[in-house]
Amino acid sequence: MPRQLDRPDTNTLDSLLGEIRACRHCAAHLPLGPRPVAVANPAARLLIIGQAPGTRVHETGIPWNDKSGDRLREWLDIDKPTFYDPEKVAIMPMGFCYPGVLASGGDAPPRAECAPLWHERLRAHLPNVALTLLAGMYAQAYYLGKARKKNPDRDRRNLA
Repeated sequence: MPRQLDRPDTNTLDSLLGEIRACRHCAAHLPLGPRPVAVANPAARLLIIGQAPGTRVHETGIPWNDKSGDRLREWLDIDKPTFYDPEKVAIMPMGFCYPGVLASGGDAPPRAECAPLWHERLRAHLPNVALTLLAGMYAQAYYLGKARKKNPDRDRRNLA
């Protein structure tokens, strides 16, 4: 028999997700305007914390809806229906909106305001997460701090 999942008040989570989606905190700094992207459900067992949405994700509102998402799903050996099932996978980027590009080219880093504003509150509604995947250097730096190593193989061993 499957174990009973502990479930916080879903209305509260729905309210929080509504707050996140309505966030305009750093709108003046976003070249395409705000469109926060996050997926959460109290039943989720996997939490993926990535960088920030790219242009395609900004356009569609679907997280990891680009080549990097295809690569991530391949690495995880997870099909799209499972990956996009919020009762299985929660997705929370370091920056919830598309941050633009750097003058020198390449993606701008995630906005620094997002994680302190939202992460702790959102994680509190994910009591059943058994594994958190820190996808990218910004997520790793934020959550691992000085414990983060330069060698990814060594990092994986240290987290085991």
